[in-house]
Amino acid sequence: MDAPTKNLSRYVKEKGINLSKMSRDTKIPYVSLYDSLLNADRDRDLRAGELFLVCEFLGVNPMDFAAKDAG
Repeated sequence: MDAPTKNLSRYVKEKGINLSKMSRDTKIPYVSLYDSLLNADRDRDLRAGELFLVCEFLGVNPMDFAAKDAG
């Protein structure tokens, strides 16, 4: 998994973000969000457009997730 997806996944888990609402508001299919952000059995990176839509939904800067160590 790439660093931005991994970091965003950690953020979503820590904040308890509702993926159903995120899916409805961003028009990104729920399964795509789930597989990228919460499904430990999948290794699906968010697409660039998805990353920007999710960050807009969350009200955060995408660069905040790109620069962090995915550890």
